[in-house]
Order: sequence, then structure tokens, then C-alpha cells
Amino acid sequence: MDDGMDVGGDLDMGNEFGGIQKRRPYIKKFIQPGSDEEVDDMQKLYNVQDSWRTLLALPTCQKIMVVESVQKALKIQVGVNVTQEFPWKQLKYKDMRDVLFEELENSADLLKLFKGFNPDNYVLIGYCPTLTEAEEDPPEGDPFIFYISSKDTKLAMGIVQNMEAFERWRMQRRLRKKPRRWVSMGTEDEMTVLVERFRDEPVDVEIQSVYPIQQPRHIAFDYRMARDVRDGVIELLPKEDVKYENITKRRLSMAVQSAPACISREQQTNPTFPSNAWSQYLYEIDVADLELDESDVEEEEGVVQRPGSATKESILPKPAPEMSDQMQLLLETLDFNQIDSYRNDYQMITSKHVVYYTNPFLQEFICFANIAKSDKRFVASCDWYPKLSGLIAVSYAFSTPVTVDLATHQVNFVQRAVLEPNPVLLWSFADNLNYKLEFEAPFEVTTLSFCPFNGDILLGGSQNGQVVVWDLQGRCDHLEEEEYLTPAQAKYRALIGEFLNWTLDINEEVVVAPATMSPLEHSPNGAITGIYWLAKNFYLNHFGKVFNDPDKRSKHHFFITCAFDGTVGFWNLEGEASKKEKEAQQRTKNLPKELTQNESLFKQKTIKPTYSIFYNEPLTGIIADTSVFSIQTPAPKVMANSPNNYPIQTVSKDPPELRQSLILSTYYGHIIRVEWQGMYSEAGGKEQVNASVNFAMVHDGPVVAMSKNPFYPELFASIGRTVFALWKEDYHDSPIIWRKRPCDLTAVAWSETRPAVLYITRMDGILEAWDILARDDDAVLTEVLGGGIITAVTEHRPSLPNKILGIGDYNSSIRMVKLPHSFDVPLDNELAKLMKYVLRQITRKMNIRAWEQKYYELNKDIIEAKREAEEEARKEMERLEREQLNPRKRASEMEEELMGNFKGGSNYNERMAKKWDELNLNRMMTILMSRKQMDPEKLARETALEKERLSYETAKKESHANLLQTVEDDVATIRSRILPAEVQDMQRSEMIAERVKNEMAMAESYESVEKSAFKKLQRFPELKSIDYIELLERGLQRRQLLDQSLGGNTERLLWYKEKMRDNQIFECDFGVDLLYNRRKLGPKTNTDSETEIEMRATEMELPVPVQPKDE
Repeated sequence: MDDGMDVGGDLDMGNEFGGIQKRRPYIKKFIQPGSDEEVDDMQKLYNVQDSWRTLLALPTCQKIMVVESVQKALKIQVGVNVTQEFPWKQLKYKDMRDVLFEELENSADLLKLFKGFNPDNYVLIGYCPTLTEAEEDPPEGDPFIFYISSKDTKLAMGIVQNMEAFERWRMQRRLRKKPRRWVSMGTEDEMTVLVERFRDEPVDVEIQSVYPIQQPRHIAFDYRMARDVRDGVIELLPKEDVKYENITKRRLSMAVQSAPACISREQQTNPTFPSNAWSQYLYEIDVADLELDESDVEEEEGVVQRPGSATKESILPKPAPEMSDQMQLLLETLDFNQIDSYRNDYQMITSKHVVYYTNPFLQEFICFANIAKSDKRFVASCDWYPKLSGLIAVSYAFSTPVTVDLATHQVNFVQRAVLEPNPVLLWSFADNLNYKLEFEAPFEVTTLSFCPFNGDILLGGSQNGQVVVWDLQGRCDHLEEEEYLTPAQAKYRALIGEFLNWTLDINEEVVVAPATMSPLEHSPNGAITGIYWLAKNFYLNHFGKVFNDPDKRSKHHFFITCAFDGTVGFWNLEGEASKKEKEAQQRTKNLPKELTQNESLFKQKTIKPTYSIFYNEPLTGIIADTSVFSIQTPAPKVMANSPNNYPIQTVSKDPPELRQSLILSTYYGHIIRVEWQGMYSEAGGKEQVNASVNFAMVHDGPVVAMSKNPFYPELFASIGRTVFALWKEDYHDSPIIWRKRPCDLTAVAWSETRPAVLYITRMDGILEAWDILARDDDAVLTEVLGGGIITAVTEHRPSLPNKILGIGDYNSSIRMVKLPHSFDVPLDNELAKLMKYVLRQITRKMNIRAWEQKYYELNKDIIEAKREAEEEARKEMERLEREQLNPRKRASEMEEELMGNFKGGSNYNERMAKKWDELNLNRMMTILMSRKQMDPEKLARETALEKERLSYETAKKESHANLLQTVEDDVATIRSRILPAEVQDMQRSEMIAERVKNEMAMAESYESVEKSAFKKLQRFPELKSIDYIELLERGLQRRQLLDQSLGGNTERLLWYKEKMRDNQIFECDFGVDLLYNRRKLGPKTNTDSETEIEMRATEMELPVPVQPKDE
């Protein structure tokens, strides 16, 4: 392989040898021409050679030779993965470092150039065969180039995209042939077959002749090309004996709508020439006619010259008159009365714009994905940065409320929580390959929300109910800034990098650690499913009372969260600091500024709910008196400086008051309104709330999402299973509209520019765009975005340069698509039309309800009788079904019937009476059904769903009752695991005595042990007798060997030997002497010790130690 060499300086060498000036880089955007006839020179349209020259001349372009084995390992094999037509690939730097750089001789230089490069980022690499075409003996491998700097990579990608677009257009131009005007080549003159000619009648003549036999000469075969043969004409005619019979279709007379009569109208357009009569002809004016007589000049000037005062030669010639604009237009338009007959007057008929309709479609703009961070995950939540356009924060999770997993899929949740990361990434429109910031999270983040009043604050709701706060500290303002080092600084950094080569490369500027987290004991027990912001002038106290601050300068940062355990929390981002936190802040103030300038203000704070309410169902969304937000864009000049990330300003639309009422959506499919009253208790208490108003049940599954209209806050949308519905807050009897879709719905979002447009995503990967004012029966746009589930949808608030919609799909990627122009520009008075539409729908539904109530009052008896008959028929059918589903009861009845048959005539009357009752019951049911005009099969079909629902409710109540019965046992089990068992406070001696007493009581008697021992010994006929002393010695040796091999507790043995050496072992109180003597507890006296020593010495036949007397 060759060393990696920099080809970016090839153009500078020309200045040294030939004095050739350095050519400018060729950066041109390819624009497809309108027609093929306009292209005369391909080089002027786009120059591919100059583009390759620019790619090779970039500063960080590196040339390498890659052998075939490395190509297969990196999946860049020439002819398989890359070709000359598609030479570009993106490889991870980690793979290039581990596989490619090891085969290069200059790997150390490349590693220095890649110092600080993220291993998970991608590097652009391309196959470039032109580098070795001029070499007679090229080195081993194939030539490739790649770029180190991200700036050069972006520039190269732009050039490559233009080159690919030009090549695609050129190939399509070669393949596509358009019909052209017929050009005669003289063939029609030779076509005389169909020309009638007058000929003489033929004369039959017979000629006989003798032709001599000749030997054929040798003929050499040659190629006969298509271009050597003249064009011919073939006429296809049917056979003469074939007869065709035409079959005429039967005529049917049908009435159709006739078209209106055509009316021709004329309209005068503006002519291309002046309509004045004097301008119809072009007059030729001689130069002599332009000069006026001297007398005329004097008359015009009003001056009388004296005789002899001036001669005729002294008079200056009068210049030619200047041509006016009208005369110039006349000369340009008219050429001897020839009028421009080819001008299109259709566009000048009227100045009124004509609306024309096209099929809208979505155009993919950019895609953000990092498989290394978010593999096998779904997009859980996303939110836009409120201070700059084109920045979005995305969180990923293994499951969401809308995803479905197989029951057989086994997951080790402990291993996943410990080993798997919890990615939260910040992406930018300026770079789709690499994320800009990574937020560390201890748990999976289920929802994200930027603070609209302070864009550097990002809140995240975690899977375990904790709220995480990240402080960006203005990092988003410096994302695109590049660090420029002097040669001395670069040399010093490379030198330090060599010394610290053993450390891990961690880019601290990219990683954002949590500033603070809510305490686990004060957080909800379920996953956070939503975060909503209140206006600046609203705040709550610890008792749940709502207040409106009249001071406009006040800035309260309160937000609401809902959790899956049914908890709704009211949080204060600027919470009051505790005494401990105030002391920490005071210590921080005394530190130097250099040590605290990068520390967040939230690091010393602890956020916890100011007040909480609880509802007994899992919550998925909230509709409350929260603020809705819009944005203000800067001037076009500011946007042109940074088209991807230009500054924006968030504007909040605050409600006039904050009511103590919420609309909740639950995972059980309910939408309810709750009201809290507040309670006077300690901080951290939860108020139990019940539903005050139940919205109509239209959803056929869990309500997974709700979204409030940003222009009309009283209007909100909800999705549950396959049903999508629009609601108004103060009308709960029925939705404004509801539609059933063919697949489960996953996400809903309103448009930020049009009040009547919203977007809905489905589980089968389809996006639906609804325009309520255009049509409310179906979506106006249905776009297939993939074959998997879509878990998130959000719209980019700024509309310039394009309106962007973000979609999170099943590949853990978030795709940005450009919306059609019709979804971007609002209609005239669209909000007023939407409000009128909602009011009309509510009025219509109220009129229908009033008519139904009136009809019920007029026909109350008939309706009630029919309802009772249906109820009785339903109960009877349920009874029959239960009997059919109960095989034991049927078997017992059959046995009773058989037994009755065997017993004889005593039970015959009873059996006949029972059978008569059954026949009579069936007859009465038939009569009742016929009188009430009820169909049993229809009734069974209509009541099937209700029966299923009732059985489900019964099973659910039974499961809840069983759970409640086992709650106490579960709590006791958990408490026994967590809390230590209570132990009585006893003395050591009493504990030992109690234990010995229990052991003695549980031990077997000596006689039973002796019998069992002799039985075992009898099985061994030959036993070697052993001495007791030898047994003790063997036991001691075995104990020592076990202690050495197993590392046993030798401290007690050493302590025992030391006490024996010092003759102090008999002074130790082991607590077991109470069983064998009557000595009282307490310290031993000298007399007791001496007596005990004498007794022990007598038993062991040892000399008694003599105590020295005190002098």
C-alpha cells in the first residue's frame, strides 16, 4: 500500500514550476433545463471534470490505496459495493481506525489528524480510479479518497449530489426520445405501389432455351450490416379465405347529464403596437429636412439680427432631435407595418389569478439517525429548540404506549437498565450525519419539553417517574463554531495527546449532564406521559390554590406533568431552596469565578411537586388552561446569513384565567373532566379526585394522545385505537366529528400555520393530513412513509425557507419532510370559518338530541315496551348460552333423564311436565318476539359486543378483587424483605442459654443415637480399633490442613494458644458453665478462679500453678 498523501495541494505546485495561477474551486448547483433543445454544450451546463478537480483539491482530502481484503471487511469492494457510477460511501471512523489504518504505513499521522474525532461519527470515502490511470505500474490495491474535516465533507457532499443529479439527467436524456417533425429523405418518391397506372393488356409468350451447366465459383461470406440494407415497407394483410364477423354490442339507453352549450366570447387584449393612426407607417426623414430656415430660427427665438453682424458660416448646425421612448417602442415593434403575431395574448386576458389544483405530495428533506445510540428503539418524544430554528431534541425508548410487543418476547429488564444507554440527542438541520449534543439520562426518557421562557432548560420525564433537568448554558449558540489553532498550539496539543494516549477520548462539549433531578420519594410512581407549561402570571401554593399575579414583571415557571400511575403534578421550576441548598449556594459564591462559570444554577436546587392530585386510572394526556406558543422570525437578511439555524422568538398565547379543572385522557379509553378543591395538609400530599364530567365514549381502545389547537384552544383532538375525534371543551355529549380509520392510530399534531389542518400517523406507516374545512369525511392527503409503525409527529414552527414536518419511525430515525404549499399558506378568515363550522356542528347535534327527546316523550310507552322486550330476550339468550357452555350441567341433566327412564313410570309425569314447560316457554318467546317485531339472530348479533363488554368488566372486577385480597400479603412480604425483624434485647448469656435449651429439647436421646450408630457400624464387618488420643491428634491435623487450604478462621486458634500459654484460658467466661455448675453471672473472683484451676488440673493430671503472695 502507498502512504496516505494529501492531494489538496496539487494545484499549488503549479505556481512553483510553471507559474500557473491556482484555479478557483468549481462549486455550481446543477439546475435541470426546461427542455432538451436548450442544451448546446454540456460543459457549460455542468462540468464534471472541474467538480472532480475541486474534490481532489480540498485541504483535508487524503489519498489511500486499499487492498481487496480490507475492501471486503469495510464493505467498499470495487464492483460490488462501489462502482465508478456510484463511488461514494459513508464509513464509521471506528471501523476505519480498527481495520483500514492498521494496513497503512502512515497510520500514526492519520490518527493525529483524527485526534478528538468521535468514533461513532461517519467519514465520507469515495472510489477514485482517475488517480492511477496515468501510472504505468500502479501500487497494489484500488485508489480511494476521504476527508477529515466536517466542513470539507459538507462541501464534498454538495458537489457529489450535483454530480449525481447531472449524471441522472444525462442518462435520462439519452434514453428519452421525443417525437420530432418529419424530415423527408426521398422515400415517398419511391413508393409507387399504390399509384394507379395505365398499362397495355399482357400477351402470353413461351420461350424455351438451353442453359449450360456451370461450376459455381467460390464465394467468400461477409458481414451484412443493417446500415447496408435499404429501408423497406411491409404491408400486413389478412388471408383471403379468412372471414371476420363483427359482433355489435347491445345498445343500452341511459340518461346522462348533458354538458352546457359552448359559448364563444371575445375579449380585446392589449395590442403589441401603438393604436394611434399616425404610428401605422414608418416614414423616412431626410437629414436636410431636419435643418430649419434661418428666418424660422429667428422667428422662433424672437431675436432680429443686425445686417452684417454675423455670416451664414458662423451659425452652428442644429443637432438631430433625440428619439423619444414612444418612437423607440414604435421602431422596435413595427417593421414596415409587420406586427408580432406570435405573442401569447392568453396571459393578458385578465389580471385575476386562477386557482388550479394539483396532487400534493411530501418530499423528504433530511433524516436523523444514529444506530449506535438508538438501535432497536423507537422515537419516544421530541421537541424543538425555542431560540434557534432547525434544532430538535429526540429521546429514544424500547417501548411506548402505542408500540406492541410479542408476549413470547422475553426481556431482562435489570440487564437492560444497567447495561443499555438511554439516548437523548440534539440534531441540527446543518448536519444530518452527527448529532450536536448528547444528554445523559439515568433512565429511559418518555417525554421531552424545552422551557419556552428559557430555551437553555430542557425537561425530561423518565420511565420511573422522575423529572430530569438539563441546562445547556448557551451551547446551542456555538454549535457551528470551529476551533482554529496556531501551528504552535496544534503541535502542543499533539504532544499532550501522545502523553495522554491511554485515556479515553471524550468530547465534553457534546455531552450534557443532568443539572438536577426530582427526588424519587416525591416523584410519581409511573412513567411521565406529558409536560405542559403554564403562563408566567399563574402560580400555585402548597394547598392547591391557584393565584394570578397582577405584577406583569413577575415570571413564574410552573409546569404540569401527568404520569401513568394516575398522578398529576404541579411543579415550580424556580422552587424555593432548602436550608442546605442555600448554604451550598453561599459556599459557591465565595469560590473564584473561573471555578463556577460552567456550573448550572439548577445544580444546587431540588425540584419537587408543589401540589399533586390523583386519579385511579393511567393517564396519557391533559387538556388544561395552559399556554400555546407561536414564533416570530427575523428579517430576511438575518435568515440569509444562517438559513438552517437562524434566531427566532417564542410568543405565548396565555388564557385569561386558570381554572381548577382538567380534562384527562386515560389508558382505559376514557376522557373525563376533573376538578380539584385543594386541601390543607403537609407538602407532598395527594388529593384524590373523581370525574365530574364524562365525555362520550367513542374510542374503541386506549386514548394514547390528545392535542390542543394552537389557534382555537377550546378545540382539541384525541386518538384511541382506530378512532379519531374532535372535541370542544364545553360540549361533552358528543364529539364534533369522529372517524374510524382502517388501522391503529399512534400520534396526532395540529398545524402551526393553518387552524383547520392536523396530522395523524398510523401503525402501518401511513401519514394522514386532514383539512377540516376542505372535507371532514376523509383525509386530504394520505402518504405511505414505510411499512413500520410511526411513533411521533411534530411540525417545525418556522415556515421559511420551507415548511417541515418531523416524523419518528420504527427505525429509531426521525425524518424531515417538506409539506406542500397548500398546507403552509392559511386561507382567508380560516380561523373564523373553523369556529363557525364547530358552532354549526354543535347546533346540529343539539337539535338532533332535542328531536330525539321529543320523540321519546311522544312514544314513551312503545319505546319502553320494546326496550323491556329486548332486555328479556337478551337475558333468556344469555341463560341459554350459559347452559350450552356448561357441560357439567348438561351431563347431569342427561344422567337424571336416563336415571328417570330406568326408574320407570313414577317420574314420567314429572319429565313430561318439564318438557311441556320448555315447549311452552319457547312458544311464548316466539310470540313475544313476533309481537315486538324482533329478530332473534339480529338481537344476538347486536348484543354480542355488549355481552363481551359485560364479561370483560366482570373479569376485570374479579381480577381487581383478587388483587385487593392479596395486597396485604404482598405488603407484608415486601416489608419483611425491607425492614429488619425485631429482636428481643437479651443478654449474651441468656441468649446462649436459650439456644442451648432449644437445641437440647430438639436433640435426640442418647439411646436412639446409640442404636442408629450400632446399626451403621454393623454394616462394616472389619473395623480397625483406634485410640482416643490418636483420634484427637488426627482431628487436629485435619483441622489445620483445612484451615490452610480453605483459609479458615485462624484468629480464634491463635487466641486460644496465647491464652493457654499465659494460663488465662480458665479466666474466660464462655457462658456455658451455667449448665454444669451453679456459679452466678458476673466477673470471677480469685477464689473461684483458683478452685476451677485446681479442678481442671486434677482432671488433666497437671501441676497446680502457685500464686505469688503480695509482699
